[in-house]
Amino acid sequence: MRCDVPPGPGLRIDIEDLRVSYAGRCVVAGVRLMAAPGEIAGVVGPNGSGKSTVLRTVYRLLRPEAGRVLLAGEDIRAMPPARAARHVAALPQERGGDFELTVREVVAMGRTPYKRAFAGDGPDDHEAVARALAEVGLAGHGGRRFSALSGGERQRALLARAFAQDPDVLVLDEPTNHLDVRHQVELLSLLRGRACTTLVSLHDLNAAAAVCDRLHVLSEGAVVASGAPRDVLTPGLLAEVFGVRAVVVEHPLTGDPLIAMDQRRTAGPIT
Repeated sequence: MRCDVPPGPGLRIDIEDLRVSYAGRCVVAGVRLMAAPGEIAGVVGPNGSGKSTVLRTVYRLLRPEAGRVLLAGEDIRAMPPARAARHVAALPQERGGDFELTVREVVAMGRTPYKRAFAGDGPDDHEAVARALAEVGLAGHGGRRFSALSGGERQRALLARAFAQDPDVLVLDEPTNHLDVRHQVELLSLLRGRACTTLVSLHDLNAAAAVCDRLHVLSEGAVVASGAPRDVLTPGLLAEVFGVRAVVVEHPLTGDPLIAMDQRRTAGPIT
């Protein structure tokens, strides 16, 4: 049972003046971005722009050398680990090892922040695990070995683990990796339906435009644009940051911004 989480559609995340370095090399500097309660905020940018680094500070895998991550105004580094884990769940880009556990046991790991040491699963835990498995399309697969799953199935099982954590904030680093087209669409639709603040990095800019309320564009470790997808994803930005020639039109089915890229040439004047 949750005891310290206020009701509502997730909690606000603010990242303020973040700076992170690896081996003496600055990877991100001065990063400021946010996600409002219940909002899906996308973090996009070229490879090496610092997306994963920023997300890792939110779920406390990395400690920034400067700046801070605020959860509803409170520095997340000042929270006890178990309390932070009741608020924030993550699906990292690295999937981890071949767990010799069943899928149900892997998903049940998401319930750890709510239990005392060595405590068994209670009715609330069983219900949360079953609900999470159903949400990702793995109902009936709980008894399978995690190591026997395909790459896409493993991704969905790990997403179910994050859902079972019942968080206020989801942090997802390339969650559609290893998923076929149908399961990509289903996963992104599922994110839209959850009452949870979400920070998500995506390589697919059209998917980001469709699912995100707000986009933050990173380039060389700095935020170069933030705002609604249709305001951010302009031909000029796509050329400057991603090095591609593109036009942005309205999706004929959804009305979302749709990026049509020139697959034959890199960025240059659009005629």
